[in-house]
Amino acid sequence: MPVPRWGLALSGGGLLGAAHLGVVQALDDMGLRPDVLAGTSAGGLVVGLLALDVPVAALTERARQVVREPWRYFPPSFHGFWDEIRGHGPPASGLLDPRPFLRDLLALAPWASTTADWRRPTATPAVDLVRLRPVAFVRAPVRPPRRGGGWAVVAGAPLEVALHGTMAMPGLYTGVVDGGALYVDGGSADTLPLDWAVALGAQRVLAVDVTPPGRAASPDMDIRQVLQRVQDFSTADAAALRRPRRPVLTLLPDTSGVPFFGFSDFDRLVEAGYAEARRKAPAIRRFLAGGTGVYVRGGG
Repeated sequence: MPVPRWGLALSGGGLLGAAHLGVVQALDDMGLRPDVLAGTSAGGLVVGLLALDVPVAALTERARQVVREPWRYFPPSFHGFWDEIRGHGPPASGLLDPRPFLRDLLALAPWASTTADWRRPTATPAVDLVRLRPVAFVRAPVRPPRRGGGWAVVAGAPLEVALHGTMAMPGLYTGVVDGGALYVDGGSADTLPLDWAVALGAQRVLAVDVTPPGRAASPDMDIRQVLQRVQDFSTADAAALRRPRRPVLTLLPDTSGVPFFGFSDFDRLVEAGYAEARRKAPAIRRFLAGGTGVYVRGGG
């Protein structure tokens, strides 16, 4: 029996996205290579590099270097706020500038320059704050999902724009200006892009949701937690509305207990993703061969 064309959809989640690397490594060890890729925010970074055929081991090692010295890759943009207050220079759209980080990641595929270089159908959602509409960066023009409408499709964008746009959590990371748009984190529109995997041709979708289950939090939050909770709230209903009418199997790595900037937990998160995929290996193989999928929390 031929294996149905299948897609991998990876959720947002900031540092928790390290668990995606473990899942992808486990799938690779199992000889499973998705035909279609879709990812938001942290998940968008992972699929954006996988679509360039960057080995997951190389991507994991590069990410490990980043979490050891994060200040080298995410310089502050405080000067922008100061210039804005004084009325000099352009305004700052976020606290940290992720461009050094993105350029370091893209150095893993120095031959590639735009999303047209992706070697598999791939989508990384973002939001255009100028036009207040969801946007998906893709390899080539494609019809967007029917539900949760209003999508703009941008094909052949510079890779740095596509990856910066999908990961730029509003207020924390500076957004990216391109073609009259200001792009910010795709999690504001589609935190687990199952619908985009289907739009790109997947008949079945293996999803990975790294966000811990929603629960009440302490009112003593810092700015990072406030930004994350606001985004979680704004995306919950949208995720439920965009569940595709295709079989979905969702993996839920244990990412609980990791603080927003818990860089020391990187290896534990990678292992959590690997362990979840290996534990579910029989179910994954059955599902991809035509077995029943299940809907779980988040977009899945």
